[in-house]
Amino acid sequence: MIPGNMPLEYTSGYLTALLLGITSGMSQCGAFCAPVVSTHIMGSKEGALEGLKSYIVFSAGRIFMCLLLGFGVSYAGTVTDINETIRYGSVIYTIILILIGCVMIVRPVRACSETNYKNRLRSFLSRHFLFSPTAHLFIMGTGLAIIPCPPMGAMLICSLQMPSILSGGFVMALFGIGTAVSPFLIICILAGWFSKKIKAEAPQYKMVFQRLSGIILILLGVFGAM
Repeated sequence: MIPGNMPLEYTSGYLTALLLGITSGMSQCGAFCAPVVSTHIMGSKEGALEGLKSYIVFSAGRIFMCLLLGFGVSYAGTVTDINETIRYGSVIYTIILILIGCVMIVRPVRACSETNYKNRLRSFLSRHFLFSPTAHLFIMGTGLAIIPCPPMGAMLICSLQMPSILSGGFVMALFGIGTAVSPFLIICILAGWFSKKIKAEAPQYKMVFQRLSGIILILLGVFGAM
C-alpha cells in the first residue's frame, strides 16, 4: 500500500520506474525476449489469441520476479555485485531454456494433453506444471527477470532508497509492468497466428514442428550462454 503523504522524491521514483520500464520494453528487453518466446509460442500454441495470452503469462512471470527482487533488495538493504548477478542469472536462464526445449522434444504438447496418469498428484503436476506450456512461459518470464539489465540495476538501487520493503517491491513491480508495454506483444500475436496457419496447412508435421521449436530453444539457450 502506498502511503498517502508520500514525499515527492518517492512519488517521482514510482513514475521513473514505470517510464524506465516502458523504455526498456520498447528497446533491448523486447529484442532480447522476442526470439525465445515467439519460438516457444510457435511450438506450443495456436492462434493469435493464444499468442496474446502467452505474452500476458510471460509478462506476469517477469513482473512477479521483479516484485520479489524489490522485496529482497529492500529487506537485505544492499544490491549485490551486478556483474556476478548477471553471470549467475544467465546460467539459470540458460538451464531453463534447455530444460523446456528438452521437454518440447521428448513430450510435445499434444502428447502431454493425452497423458492420463492414475496417480492424481502426478497427473496434476504433469498437466499443469511439468508439461504445461503456460507454466513454462511463466517460468521463462521469472527466469529472464533475474538477469538485470542496466535499467533494472538502476531501479534496484532506487528500491533501496524507498521507506519500506513494500514500497521497494512496488517500485520494481512498476518497472516490470512498464516492460510489458512493448511491440514484442505484436510479435507474440503474429507467432500464434503463424503457428495456427502452418499447422492447419500441414497437420502431419505438427509434432515435428513442436520438436523443432524445442531444438531452437535449446540452441538459443546454449548460444546465449556463450
